Amino acid sequence: MMPDIFYDEEKYTDNQRLKIFASNFEDILLRYEVKKLDSVDLVFIPVLQGDHFYVLCFNLKSGKIELIDNSAANQEFKDRYKGLPDTLRKVLVLYLEKALKPTSAIKELANSVIERKEMDWRTKNNGVDCGVFTMRHMETYKGDQKPWVTGFVKEDEVNNRQNSQLHLLRHRYLSKIILSEHNMHRQVIIKKANAFDKRPDKERYMKDLDKIIPDRMSRYFAKPK
Repeated sequence: MMPDIFYDEEKYTDNQRLKIFASNFEDILLRYEVKKLDSVDLVFIPVLQGDHFYVLCFNLKSGKIELIDNSAANQEFKDRYKGLPDTLRKVLVLYLEKALKPTSAIKELANSVIERKEMDWRTKNNGVDCGVFTMRHMETYKGDQKPWVTGFVKEDEVNNRQNSQLHLLRHRYLSKIILSEHNMHRQVIIKKANAFDKRPDKERYMKDLDKIIPDRMSRYFAKPK
């Protein structure tokens, strides 16, 4: 919702951050035809901090705030998140105070302790799938309703089933992104996929995908000399 630079407490004021946040937030409401913000129960805001994704869930009815992070890294909250969730909470509250009538929940949001949610499927050895976890958490979390069903097994389960689950979700989310009507490159990708499907040697390429994809990505993202 805000560029990383706007979290700098010393460099930017609350009003500067609010202006950027409000513009982005209202664009989302308009895009998804949310006509009344006061009818919304939960607001999910994904955060990219450094190279790690997690999501903050703000309950507009109870005032509860939960931080949902797949990482099981054993760090103190303050050391790990460095005040960024509090800055985001402050800006959201400022926005809600202007956009909605005063409620006890909004007042509670301003003072709530941000709770890091406990989950059985947290990971110690996976440093690459935080984005997939974050999308799945946003897709399935319903607040305090129980049980919370993500489908994830524990990381250390026999045969490493969690990796297979993540692999399936990567395919599912990637397909949705590629085929979305909002994807400006959709038709180009579909055209290339159809052309590939007609290649007589496609079976050979399919067998070598684990090698071909990393090679192509390294060439595509390589910095020019």
